[in-house]
Amino acid sequence: MALTTKTIAVIAVILLVVGFAAGWFLRTPAPEVAPQSEVVFGALLSLTGSASSMGESGEAALELAVEDVNKHLLSIGSKTRIRVIVEDTKTDPAVALEKLQSLAGKGIKVVIGPQSSAEVETVKAYADENGILLVSPSSVAPSLAIPGDNVFRLCPDATHQAEAVARLMWEDGVRVVIPLWRGDVWGDDLAKATKDSFEELGGTVVDGVRYSPTTEDFSTELESLNSKVSQAIAQYGDVDSVGVYLLAFGEVVPIFLQAQNYTSISTVKWYGNSAVALDKELISNPPAAQFAIRTGFPNPTYAVGKTEKYGLVEEQIRKKIGRPPDNYALAAYDALWVATLSYLATGGTNDSDALKKALPQTAGSYFGATGWTALNEAGDRKFGDYDFWAVREDNGTFLWERVARFQVDSGLPGRLI
Repeated sequence: MALTTKTIAVIAVILLVVGFAAGWFLRTPAPEVAPQSEVVFGALLSLTGSASSMGESGEAALELAVEDVNKHLLSIGSKTRIRVIVEDTKTDPAVALEKLQSLAGKGIKVVIGPQSSAEVETVKAYADENGILLVSPSSVAPSLAIPGDNVFRLCPDATHQAEAVARLMWEDGVRVVIPLWRGDVWGDDLAKATKDSFEELGGTVVDGVRYSPTTEDFSTELESLNSKVSQAIAQYGDVDSVGVYLLAFGEVVPIFLQAQNYTSISTVKWYGNSAVALDKELISNPPAAQFAIRTGFPNPTYAVGKTEKYGLVEEQIRKKIGRPPDNYALAAYDALWVATLSYLATGGTNDSDALKKALPQTAGSYFGATGWTALNEAGDRKFGDYDFWAVREDNGTFLWERVARFQVDSGLPGRLI
């Protein structure tokens, strides 16, 4: 029997009430439009390539989110169900565009991902031109914070991440930094933002070494880096005052394996980034993990409050992948909830303009595994602290351990706690 308008309205009200009890609510009532029986979303994930660790945890998070959303819809008597078509971008911007075009051909209007900023940069024009909304759980490049476009990011841009790294370096006694970075929009943005933050503190950033994302043999880059570090040590006369800032993805492993062969860069402190924090490949490679331990190598990542909901979701993702997930995986979990609730808030339309209007309103009212998902005027997460993670050894096993937090309070400078 077809649902009446009155029945649909009742279901919408029940959905809002039950959702509030679960920790989220919607401010505006849904228009009286009958939803589809199956809603299909897309996902562009880095299942292979240099960000595969993040892709694996993101896929597990979305699988869990589909289960939880559909259980919720069933529990309130809704006939609507959701499904996600996952595409592997191979951490390659060109492949990401091909996969987005494929999803568009299936009529999909909301896509979770891509995960890297370089991929988002490449696909965003196509998404804008074709009315496709991108909800990335992990893209952080500050230059992609563009008001009015079709890109929404459930993590803060990297401005505060840069401040966090610069502050930790400074408080560690580092006064001269030589960056080694991945030559894409993400690496370029973070290298510049961190340079600016460190220099504001009074530090010096030496012209570093930029490498292509396709590089496999880093001997040339490391030779140059070692020379620059040697010169900095000689000039400033103190190994402890010199540090290396690494902006890498999964290539951190071959970089560390080759870096062991160079004396100067093996004796100074290294600092990392959000793409490496909790990476499974690094702790699975003993020589690379040992280099990380020897050089300190703290890595910042977007931090979330350890609420009961966080604990439940984190534990289930952990069981799926056999390791602690990065917080961007939990952001992917929340991204699917926000996308689904935005669809329901429009009354079940596939109209891009309606969904684009509903999504930030929904995000501003949603409290999920990562907490409050309110967005700023650029469509990026408004609030966020950063945890620093470093590799540790425990009875022959390498693991990630949280070593510091950078707290960002509204209207105040961030601080290490």
